[in-house]
Amino acid sequence: MILSLAWSELRRYRRPLERVALLFLVLLPSLYGGLYLWSNWDPYGHLEDIKVAVVDEDQAVTVQGKDVRAGSQVVEELQQDPIVEWTPTSATNAAAGLSDGTYLMTITIPNDFSANLASVQSGDPKVAEVLLRRDGANGFIVSVASRGLAIELEERINAAATAAYFTVLFEGLDELRSGLQQAADGAGRLRDGLTTAHDGTVTLAGGLASAQQASVALRDGAEQVAQGDQRIANVVNPLVDEVVPALPGVASAAQTVADKAAQLAGQVAQDADGLPSRTGQLLDELQQWGNSSGAASDPGFQQVVARAEAAHARAGDVTRTAAEVSTAANRVAARAAQVNADVPVIQARIRAAQSDIDRLASGSQEVATGLGELSTGLQSATDGANQLVSGTAELESGASTLTDGLTSAVQQIPTIGENDPEGVARELASPTKVTDSAVNDAKYYGEGLAPFFFGIALCVFGVAAFTVLRPVNPRGLMSRAHSVRVALAGYLPVASIGVTGGFVLTAILHFGLGMEPRSWPATLGLVAVGSMAFTAIAHALRAAFGVVGSSIALVLLMLQLTSCAGIYPMQTLPGPLRAIHPLLPMSYVVDGLRIALTGGPSDRYVRDILVVGAWGLTGLLLGVAAVVWRRRWTITQVKPVLGE
Repeated sequence: MILSLAWSELRRYRRPLERVALLFLVLLPSLYGGLYLWSNWDPYGHLEDIKVAVVDEDQAVTVQGKDVRAGSQVVEELQQDPIVEWTPTSATNAAAGLSDGTYLMTITIPNDFSANLASVQSGDPKVAEVLLRRDGANGFIVSVASRGLAIELEERINAAATAAYFTVLFEGLDELRSGLQQAADGAGRLRDGLTTAHDGTVTLAGGLASAQQASVALRDGAEQVAQGDQRIANVVNPLVDEVVPALPGVASAAQTVADKAAQLAGQVAQDADGLPSRTGQLLDELQQWGNSSGAASDPGFQQVVARAEAAHARAGDVTRTAAEVSTAANRVAARAAQVNADVPVIQARIRAAQSDIDRLASGSQEVATGLGELSTGLQSATDGANQLVSGTAELESGASTLTDGLTSAVQQIPTIGENDPEGVARELASPTKVTDSAVNDAKYYGEGLAPFFFGIALCVFGVAAFTVLRPVNPRGLMSRAHSVRVALAGYLPVASIGVTGGFVLTAILHFGLGMEPRSWPATLGLVAVGSMAFTAIAHALRAAFGVVGSSIALVLLMLQLTSCAGIYPMQTLPGPLRAIHPLLPMSYVVDGLRIALTGGPSDRYVRDILVVGAWGLTGLLLGVAAVVWRRRWTITQVKPVLGE
């Protein structure tokens, strides 16, 4: 009975124009949602048709003997990844093309770009600028896109600048490595030399210590010699002072004594000539007497004879000795005369010897003093040599550390970029690669917008459908049919058209634009439930308030459009819209279709479809309530206003 009543409502549209109106309702979701999605389905797929002028006015500079053309490298970086059609041209053509719309933007690399990049070498770094120019007459979206392009350009320009620096760096690495190797070799030789010097200072310190000890002993001996010399001088000086003046008198007395001794010896010698004969004569006379007197046998007499014989022998010795003494006395006298003549010379020599002894005593004392100072100096030298030993040990250790450090530095200098410095420089200029991965991601831009425009299309259909179809059959209101049947009879024809229109929109997007839902049942199910829910709400409002109900439905549509977070995340919404976001059905239609089209948690999809279904059921109940209310007959209901 309900279906027949609903079908009778559709059958009354028999004329061609009325049937075209029904067909329009079926196609309304496709016209609204399909055309917009078609125009925005893959806007990034045609970026190569956008022309951007690139004006390279950069002048090359020389850095460490290498020409740096950073502007050319920027252009090469851009052309390697043609996001848009980068078109190198002149400044004049770029300005003209921007004005007439040939170029949506222009990029100008100024003539001091490389110079500013290379200014780091001078210690006064400058910012290298690139000028990006756009014309708002070409469209507001160009301004938005240019901001993103500026970020992309900055990354590419930084990469190009870094590549230029790396190119120069790699070419200087060999020289740096060679220089460091020479420095390491020199440090090694320095270390070896310091090792030898350290060994020499150790030997020097030992020798100085031995010399200091020997100087101490020598100083002590010199002190003793000085003291001995002084004692000699103390003895000799008084003696000389007494002897030298007495030498002339002694020499004269000696000559006198010698003369007297010579005279005495002469006299003795003269007397001695007769002494032996007289003693011989006496001995003969004595022997004769003894013989004559008979005393020859007397012991006493014999003893006298023996003594006489000894005296005779002694007389001979005296004679010879006197002769020798006389000769010696004569020589002594001659020598004394010579000495007496040499006294002045002897006195001078003694005085000279005295002076030499005094100088010897003074010099030996000075030697002892000097040796004391030498000992002190050698002690200081020994201490300095010990410090030198310590210092050379530290120098040797430092040279070893320097050698090891330089050798390590040589080993740590990378050998990259030797064969292809420019290629490696480009790689190192962009050492990282960001890999973008996502789950449940839309393939195309339009596919991401599809849930939002599905919701808009289905909601708009509910508002527009009741400008063509009646929300309630007047005959049904006047009949005895139950209010539920009357309400369903007005709702079901529009709901069936809405579901059909939603399926037609889905088919067009699939076959026309290539949309491939992750789950067809989930997509079609939510399209059907969402269409019926929006139609039920529009039906209830229209049935209750007439034309005013359509206006209320439009206001509700605007609230849903702005609060459903169909394009931007819910967190970006203003506070009031964020508050009503979870209260309106389009929020759940958009969320559920996202999951159905691109994937997502199934439990959330179940929640979404249940919430949308609850809204549809609520709309139906309100529609039934509106039918019950409208069955209170008034003149207005009997004679409805135009448009009802």
